[in-house]
Amino acid sequence: MTNDKLFELIGAADDELLEQSDWRIQKKKAGFRAKTVIAVAAAIAALLAVIGTAAAMMWVDPVSLIADAFAKRGVDETPNRIEEQIKDGEWVALNDDNVAIIVPESPVKILLSSDGGQTWRESIIENSEGMEAFDDWHDNIVYYGGYIGFFGENGGYLVLKAPTALGIEPIRIFLTGDGGDTWREIGNPTDIHPSVSTGAGFSTSLIGFISYQYREDTEPDIWRTLDGGETWEKLTVKLPDGYTEDYRFTPQTPSFDGAEGVYPIEVVRDGMEETIYMYSHDFGLTWSFG
Repeated sequence: MTNDKLFELIGAADDELLEQSDWRIQKKKAGFRAKTVIAVAAAIAALLAVIGTAAAMMWVDPVSLIADAFAKRGVDETPNRIEEQIKDGEWVALNDDNVAIIVPESPVKILLSSDGGQTWRESIIENSEGMEAFDDWHDNIVYYGGYIGFFGENGGYLVLKAPTALGIEPIRIFLTGDGGDTWREIGNPTDIHPSVSTGAGFSTSLIGFISYQYREDTEPDIWRTLDGGETWEKLTVKLPDGYTEDYRFTPQTPSFDGAEGVYPIEVVRDGMEETIYMYSHDFGLTWSFG
């Protein structure tokens, strides 16, 4: 199976093919493209489930790539957990023929392809070997996940997730302006909002979002920057009618196509789960439920 065919399967959202897999496929509403848009990670997971690892290796198998990087560092990280993370939107970004994979080496490496995986280049995240966390410096830190994505002509973001302790997950956020060749670190909300992230996304080099897991708030826990990470504030969300404090809201990773944005929110009540969506038409400055 050729790389072109693999990406056709991912991008075309062939319902009959994808429904053969056990993975949940999230379909977004209209406003992005005429064709169905599916979550990047879910598409990759579905592809691997349908065509098998051997065929996927003709492209690049991100699960094995990430697992091997962990193994070389003496870290026991099962492929099943990595697959689950990829399904939930971590480690990999895919947009048409542009692919990016976070490789948890020391320092962290990003693999990039602009031709559907036929050729690759790599960039190194400088100073990612160590990290300041919990009021101490940690050498050779192992990142246990991350979010990566791109916007505009050459803009992109990278969020690296450190191990969680005492309900706190330190993160580091980087931006690129040259398509991923070089990255610069920006400020993040960890000091003022210590929690565990569940998603991240930027619409521009100034406007970005970090999603957090449910704790006790009655609305989705989302923090936003409007100045490229200099400051962060909690995003006020007006819930749809009928949703009360009995519901638990966990925001995921927002997706942007220019000014158009979709923000999935997982909702749980009495063991029942659903996903509702917020929409923005101004790069994430304002949001409303559809």
